[in-house]
Amino acid sequence: MRISLRTLFQVILLAPCLARGQDPQLTQSFAAPMYLNPALTGNTQQDRIVANYRNQWSSAVVNAFQTYACSYDHRAAKLNSGFGLMAMRDRAGVNGLSFTQVSFNYSYEARINRKSAFRAGLRMAYTNRGLDPNNTLFADQVIRDNAPTSIEARMVERVNYFDVGIGGMYYNERFWAGISASHLNRPQQSLFTDGDARLPVRTSVHTGYRFPLDNQRMMYSHTIGTFAALYKTQDKWDQFDIGFYVDHEQLIGGIWYRGIPGLKAYQPGYPNSDAVSLMVGYDTPMQLRIVYSYDVTVSMLTMASGGAHEISLTYEWPRKVKSRKHKIVPCPKF
Repeated sequence: MRISLRTLFQVILLAPCLARGQDPQLTQSFAAPMYLNPALTGNTQQDRIVANYRNQWSSAVVNAFQTYACSYDHRAAKLNSGFGLMAMRDRAGVNGLSFTQVSFNYSYEARINRKSAFRAGLRMAYTNRGLDPNNTLFADQVIRDNAPTSIEARMVERVNYFDVGIGGMYYNERFWAGISASHLNRPQQSLFTDGDARLPVRTSVHTGYRFPLDNQRMMYSHTIGTFAALYKTQDKWDQFDIGFYVDHEQLIGGIWYRGIPGLKAYQPGYPNSDAVSLMVGYDTPMQLRIVYSYDVTVSMLTMASGGAHEISLTYEWPRKVKSRKHKIVPCPKF
């Protein structure tokens, strides 16, 4: 019996996806603020529209991993609140393993003083996960000389569930620190009729510090440096990112390192180097921010994977004169 490497890869790839269904990931996490933390909903001067696209491992996987997201949020200054809607679509491989989510976010800001505040947020989402059973290949089919059907438990093509998440963030002029938790209700996501696969809670901790690089006060500086860090964990999976950005007038440049070696929650000492991400962006005079990033794979997959391309577009309505006394969360431009 001969089995192609592609067939084996599909079998290996599909098994964990059906068992756990890890959430979509974005390199430019801060360019999808409502996905990162619902407390960031409405952390703008007025309104904001964001679009994200990611294409991962296009050289190693047929149809690869592609993620699309689009969001709109509004800051209601008189209510100290933010309201937002977000839609996300993720599709993985030839098996058509898909994730589609529409969410409503709400945030509330409590001012501590003129330059610092605490924000709390709530996410309520409706999610659809699906799979194309016609392109599914199970291990028992391979063992039985590529049998046309599987003897595994019967699958369903679609599963829908309601999802709840919360978040909080403290910030001042230079520093911010936040935490968010998704899937608090542990929704059932199994694609088997008699399966039990509760979605694990995903926790994210993020922090950062920014400072002027031109010896000017923050509000007058034309060149600002930012250190940022992000730690995410879900069941036995975890990831740690650390990055540095420079904002010089309308130009933006940055670098991320994902995966501190030896820091792995479920297996201490396990190699945990994933990628080095390079970012470049531009703020147009029309309030439109364009950012491109590329993940250089440094894990055992090597650059044969094709890395990952990601682009984000952010449009923010200009500041109102009456809202100048309010500060927004000083997160990086991404």
